[in-house]
Amino acid sequence: MKRIIVFLIVGLVMFGAGFGGGLLLGQRLAPQGDASNVKGGREIAEPGPIVSIGEFTNNLAGAGRHVISFTLSLELITKEEASALLQNAGWLVRIRNEIFLLVKDKVYDDLNSAEGTLQFAGDIKRALNAILPDFGGEAPIVQVLFESIVVQ
Repeated sequence: MKRIIVFLIVGLVMFGAGFGGGLLLGQRLAPQGDASNVKGGREIAEPGPIVSIGEFTNNLAGAGRHVISFTLSLELITKEEASALLQNAGWLVRIRNEIFLLVKDKVYDDLNSAEGTLQFAGDIKRALNAILPDFGGEAPIVQVLFESIVVQ
């Protein structure tokens, strides 16, 4: 009987030491401060201002009768830039025109996969950053975001 009690006491002491040591080690290795913006050891930046450009429906190039319909938004680098774009309707017209010209050259096979859609978003970003003025020496558009996209 004494043996069982000794084994239980030793077992409880060992469990307590292991559990306490794990807590101490976990607190020391855990990132300090606000962990909401840390994922996988890197900080995640907050999104910039988002400007909705609207819905686009257009025929695709190539053989066959294929149509693309998508709703597009742009993530911009600063709030000042977003207000400048929204206040001047001329910029929105230029942006929409550039997007229409880009989509006219696309064929169904270009946009049928996720990779093709990401490449299309990159093409839009490059084309729009080329026509928009820089803000503080940086390109104004951070990311092109599809709210919806249908390719038929």
